[in-house]
Amino acid sequence: MPLVRVDMHNTLASKREEISAAIHKGLVEGLPMSPDDLFQIFRTHELGELVYAKTFPHAERTDIIYIQILLAKIYQPEDKQRMYRRVVDELKAVGIKPYDILIALTENAGSDWFAPEKVG
Repeated sequence: MPLVRVDMHNTLASKREEISAAIHKGLVEGLPMSPDDLFQIFRTHELGELVYAKTFPHAERTDIIYIQILLAKIYQPEDKQRMYRRVVDELKAVGIKPYDILIALTENAGSDWFAPEKVG
């Protein structure tokens, strides 16, 4: 059950729904996970509130979207690499330049999650 946090400038707020769908599609296509496993938090920021290097490492950024993914430690490295590529490809289709994307993944154990199951 990935939990995705997205920080972006408010100039992209009108694309929030498209960005959300792109990230989720990339996760579903990149990882063996259910399409109905959707948990995202979006935070928009005024210009200047997100600080980033425009050229590190060898990049040409004009903006930034920070994507933090909290994920149970059940996926193989190749799954995660495929997921990164798929997320970037999907965001690129929405008009987000790959250099403007920064994805950080944090893993934890399945016992670190609680989501109630269907009752009754």
